[in-house]
Amino acid sequence: MARVSLSMIVKDEAESIAAVLADASAFCDELVVADTGSTDGTPELAAAAGAVVLHVPWTDDFAAARNASLDACTGDWVVWLDADDRVPPAAQQAFRRVLADLDGDGADGDGADGSGADGDGVDGDRFDALISPYHCGFDEHTGAPTFTTLRERVLRRSARLRWAGAIHEVVDITGVRTREEAQLVVEHRRTASQAAQDEGRNLRILEKLYAEGDRSPRTLYYRANELRDVERHQEAADAYAEVLALPQPAWERYFALMSRAECLQAIGRTGEAAETAVQAVLLDPTRPEAWMVAGMIPYEQGEWARAVPFFSAASVAQARPTEGFVRGRDHDWAPWDFLSVCLGNSGRHEEALQAGVRALRGNPQGDRVRANLGWFVSELSVTDSTN
Repeated sequence: MARVSLSMIVKDEAESIAAVLADASAFCDELVVADTGSTDGTPELAAAAGAVVLHVPWTDDFAAARNASLDACTGDWVVWLDADDRVPPAAQQAFRRVLADLDGDGADGDGADGSGADGDGVDGDRFDALISPYHCGFDEHTGAPTFTTLRERVLRRSARLRWAGAIHEVVDITGVRTREEAQLVVEHRRTASQAAQDEGRNLRILEKLYAEGDRSPRTLYYRANELRDVERHQEAADAYAEVLALPQPAWERYFALMSRAECLQAIGRTGEAAETAVQAVLLDPTRPEAWMVAGMIPYEQGEWARAVPFFSAASVAQARPTEGFVRGRDHDWAPWDFLSVCLGNSGRHEEALQAGVRALRGNPQGDRVRANLGWFVSELSVTDSTN
């Protein structure tokens, strides 16, 4: 049976380190934690939980720290987690089941290029990385994930895969055979104190890279995202324009267009915002997020009839992407909710009622939707009585 290592990097994570290591212990044979300068007892807590603890100097380079942790792992396969991640019980069981079926290093006799005979891995396929969902945002009322991305979660150590990127780092899986495992869910559960501790760090590193002349598409994209998140909308809009001037993966271009449209709308450049949102729609009309952004522009101006076609399109454009980010609510209740409001305010009460019923499924604001439904019914009753 293959041995599995956990790879982590940490700094001042005493609040959560024991919990995440307990989760990982359910399916990992070895726990490797690289500490980058904690002063709150994190290394001692990790060691008490059975982890091998490394002390790695911090150089404003997340990939370098992660690679140091990865290099210290001795298992056939490596799972990475962050200190503010949690693995739900059902996912722990899925990890145990899937990892138990993986072949050990050298079991299939071929190299990292995937050539040679099949091994004993899942379905007999040769692959070097498992891709799985990473839930990064949650609804405060229902707990349902609101923002999800797919990440390279389990790595074959003999494939010698490496982390790349000083910030928002990723494992370079270019040309590598991968397999998606939807049940291997990891939840990013950052607490308020952890967020406060990290405040400004990412933008500081990205601004440093930018000042040093780094104009790589990935650095430009995440710098724009960080500027957007701190509501520096004018700077973010300009930064997204810089991103869009370069080639990039289709999903990054899609989200860069959407985000630029939202920033332009925030600073009152409504016409440009609408044009930019439509560009995103045209790039991929099969998914709902850009339709929603385009619809929000007339919605925020109270132009209900103009917004209806966009939300209607979002309600049926529900393709789930195989890469990039997913805004969960846009794939669920939100298109129906906004469509219902727009239809109701346009006097189309019967259609609004039907859309509102659909909007109730998983909606954290169910009481508001039910109140709207009551109003639609009353308006229909008035209409019937006058006919």
